[in-house]
Amino acid sequence: MNSWQRNIETFAKAPEILRRITEPAYREALALGTEVREEYHFLARGEYNENFVFIHPDSGKKYVLRINHGSQMQLERQISYEAHALKLLEASGRTPKLYYCSEKSGEPGILVMEFLEGIALDYAKDLKLGAEILTDIHGLPYNREEDRGEDRLYFAKDPLVEMLSESARLQRVYELSPFMEDSVYSRLHALWKKGVEEKERGEKLLRQEEFCIINTELNSGNFLMNGEGKKNYLVDWEKPLYGHFAQDLGHFLSPTTTFWKTDYILSEKEIKGFLEHYQKCRDIELTALQEQTALFILYNCIRGLSWCAMAYTEYKKGRDLQNEDTFQKIKAYLQDPFLTKVEECCKKLF
Repeated sequence: MNSWQRNIETFAKAPEILRRITEPAYREALALGTEVREEYHFLARGEYNENFVFIHPDSGKKYVLRINHGSQMQLERQISYEAHALKLLEASGRTPKLYYCSEKSGEPGILVMEFLEGIALDYAKDLKLGAEILTDIHGLPYNREEDRGEDRLYFAKDPLVEMLSESARLQRVYELSPFMEDSVYSRLHALWKKGVEEKERGEKLLRQEEFCIINTELNSGNFLMNGEGKKNYLVDWEKPLYGHFAQDLGHFLSPTTTFWKTDYILSEKEIKGFLEHYQKCRDIELTALQEQTALFILYNCIRGLSWCAMAYTEYKKGRDLQNEDTFQKIKAYLQDPFLTKVEECCKKLF
C-alpha cells in the first residue's frame, strides 16, 4: 500500500474518498496529473466535516481538502453552499480561495481550498484585529436579488424569530431524551423565555439595509492570525447567511463562543473596546451598535446552550462522528460554573 493510501485510510469514509480523489475532474481541476503523488494528512475535525492538508507535488502549493458528513442547516447541498460563499467572499481578502467542489448524491461532498497560514485568535491580544477582519467581510457588497443560483445565501429575514425557533427545537430534543436533567433544562428554558421577552424591542433595532454576508460561527479556532500589519483570516464558512452584522458580533463576543476553544470569557471593558474599534472601522453609530450587539449576545447564548443540550443527547446516544474533547466541553457548558456565568452576563446586558 502506498503512503498516500495509508493516510487516506484514516478518513471516516475512506472508500468513497479514495475513489473521489482519483476522479479525472478532481485531478484536472487541480492539475495533479493522473498518478496520485500527493499525500494527505489530517488537519482538523468538526462536528460535520473532516479536513486534510496536502501539498501539490509540482507547484509546492498547500491545499485543504474538506470532506462533508452532514449539515447544521439541514441543507442537501452543504458543501456546494460553502463553496458558493467562498466565491462571494474572495474579494474581501480575508478568506481562503476556492479551487474545487464536488457533491454527489449518496456520497460525502468534497471541497478543495487554499491553505492559509496562521494561529488561532487570542482574545487577550487580537480583538482589534478580529474587528478589522469582520469589518472587511461585513462591508463586502452583496446583492441577494442578483444571486439567484440554487446555492445562494439563505436570507435570515427574521433572525430573532429563527434563533428562538431553532433553540426551542434543540431544547425539545434534550427535554424528550432520557438524559435530560430537570435543573439544567429549567435554566436553559428561562434564558429562552428572556429572549422571547426581548424579541419585540429587538426587532425594532434591526434594519434590513444593514444586512450583509455573515459567518455565524465565529469561535477563535476559525480565525487564522499572523499579527498587526500582516494577513489575518476567517476560514470556516460552514454556516454563512445573509443577515444582520450584529448577529456575527454577538456570536463573536458571547461567552458561549469564547469559552468553546479557550475557556476565555470577555470582560465588559474588552467588549466595549472591540465595539468601539469596529465602529471606527465602519463609521457607524455606536449606541445602536452596542444595543444590537447586546441583543445578539443574549440570543447567541440561548442558541449555544440549546445546541449543547441537543449535542449532549446525540453523544449519549452514540452518534457516528465522535470527538471526546468536544463531548467534554459540551458537558462543561451544561453545568456550573459556566451556566452561572452566562446567566450573569445576560442579566448585565438587560
